[in-house]
Amino acid sequence: MRLGVLLILACITNVLQAQENDSIPLLNEISVNGNFEKQFLSGNAIILPKIEATSFYNGNNISEVLKQNSSIYFKEYGNGMLSTIAFRGTSASQTSVLWNNFNINNYTLGQTDFSLIPTQAIEEISIIPGSGSSMGGSGAFGGAVLLENNLSYKAANQIKINQEVGSFGFSNSYINASGSNEKWAYSTRTYFTNAKNDFEILQTGELQENAAYSKWGINQSIGYKIRNTESIKLSIWYNDNFREIQAPIGSSRDVNEQSDHNLRTHLNYEKNLKNGFLNVGTGYFIDELDYRLNDAISYYKVNRWESFSDYKIHFLNSHELKISARYNHIEAFNQNYENGQALEQRYSLKALLSGQINPKINYALHLRQQYIPKQNIPISPYAGISSKIIDQSKHQLELKLNSSYNYRVPTLNDRFWNESGNSNLKSETAWNKEVSLNSNHKFTDLKVKSTITAFHNLVDNWIQWVPTINNIWSPRNIKQVLTEGIEISTDFKWVFPSDFEVKSNLQYSYTSSTVMDSEVNPTEIGKQLIYTPINKATAFFSIRKHNFSFNTFHQLTGRVYTTSNNSEIFSLSPFYLTDIGLTWTPKNWEISTKIKNVLEQEYFLYSGFAMPGRNYQLSITKTFNIY
Repeated sequence: MRLGVLLILACITNVLQAQENDSIPLLNEISVNGNFEKQFLSGNAIILPKIEATSFYNGNNISEVLKQNSSIYFKEYGNGMLSTIAFRGTSASQTSVLWNNFNINNYTLGQTDFSLIPTQAIEEISIIPGSGSSMGGSGAFGGAVLLENNLSYKAANQIKINQEVGSFGFSNSYINASGSNEKWAYSTRTYFTNAKNDFEILQTGELQENAAYSKWGINQSIGYKIRNTESIKLSIWYNDNFREIQAPIGSSRDVNEQSDHNLRTHLNYEKNLKNGFLNVGTGYFIDELDYRLNDAISYYKVNRWESFSDYKIHFLNSHELKISARYNHIEAFNQNYENGQALEQRYSLKALLSGQINPKINYALHLRQQYIPKQNIPISPYAGISSKIIDQSKHQLELKLNSSYNYRVPTLNDRFWNESGNSNLKSETAWNKEVSLNSNHKFTDLKVKSTITAFHNLVDNWIQWVPTINNIWSPRNIKQVLTEGIEISTDFKWVFPSDFEVKSNLQYSYTSSTVMDSEVNPTEIGKQLIYTPINKATAFFSIRKHNFSFNTFHQLTGRVYTTSNNSEIFSLSPFYLTDIGLTWTPKNWEISTKIKNVLEQEYFLYSGFAMPGRNYQLSITKTFNIY
């Protein structure tokens, strides 16, 4: 089957090569994220984290960046430990995480551990809230997180070397190299992080023990321009992570260990055609986990081969049609599966249409169908529209609307776990609707950009593991959940004479995630889902003068319930965090100092697991330009 799919993709490529002529646009940039072009998201927002945030949290995992730039909440089982996402009131398995057009969610659990993704391994991070995230595949009810490593044939030859040290034995090093010529482009990102992680537990005054972690990896991309209209590229990302599992406060200090190994590779071929664009790719992925509790060992491994072909055509001057086919072969090995393994093949076909109705109105339509043996999967439609209400040189106001119907296939664990898996599970489904108003204003020294979004998402057949009459836990479709809310974001930028600049960003989100129906626990009906804060706010302030900058980051998280009956006694109290940093950037250098949790706040992101108090970091980066 794999060979057949690859032969089909190769035939498509050869046939379309015949269409090349001198009028075909040149291919100057490589964009390896071919699935989320903005023109196919007319009704959606695309959030790009502030460069100040990615720089400040460069030595941390990307959850720190995402928390500061969106309404996303993370359940973290301690400092540097397991970190899972809650996006717009949905579960961790209802958010897609894509790297260069490939979904990298764990196929056994259906989710991503964000503690395994260091910020410095990724060139660009994007957040797609709500409906438009379904472009990346099934299960993206809350949204999608896009991780990109792009290449450019115009990139200067450059090497960056960084060393960062901090409290609790923290050390982080990375080397980034990039460059190009007329035919070749490359990007190399290597990193190594380790920490003893022996911080003081503010609640007890004791020292946190047995919570050390380390990670290292390399993310390598190479591109070759065959001619001005076509190129190939190869990307390889290997990540190796080890950690001692942090214990809850007051529990046994036994040393539990976990090792994660991730290999992600893909090869892409891109070609500009006279009236369109072809993108063909194939990838191979290995995810491996080894968990040790005293003498007990838990191990799994997932091998995955995925291929796709995208063909985009331009017509009638302002319209585009994209057809995409994808094949996914999955092999999962787990001692807890029947026969120790699970095999599955998935196929999908997708059509996307976008264009201009008139100069002020854009539209986008998607239709996606997936086939998985023994699964009843619905068609997934999407419709989005944007309208420029005010379109002046200094003032713009735009209205966006979108709606989608999406689904999530039960995970491999849900279906294949020995004696507990449920092969009769239905796919979760979600009907999402949202509306947003975006404005941009330019004054003499000030730029203001603001967005307000309202969303409504009804999820049916919500899957949850519950005990059976034989006291064996098994997954069932037992819930209906309604998530709705409002998100507000405002950016300010003041530019003054003498190279003086002030920036700020304010965000607030209200998220109601309510259980509407429950077959097992009627007492949770009408209650807020656990680990979903109703209120969250973030703020960012930056002052820059010449090559000095001062940045502050603020997070206010409301009460978080940890029990289905929303008990105040067992809930996590609201907390307010402040991080500050001072950066000096003389020629080819960047030297920064950071203080995190300045106010020494005691807080929890998951019940019982301590987080550190005030801590410090020093970072030095040297850039070498190669001529």
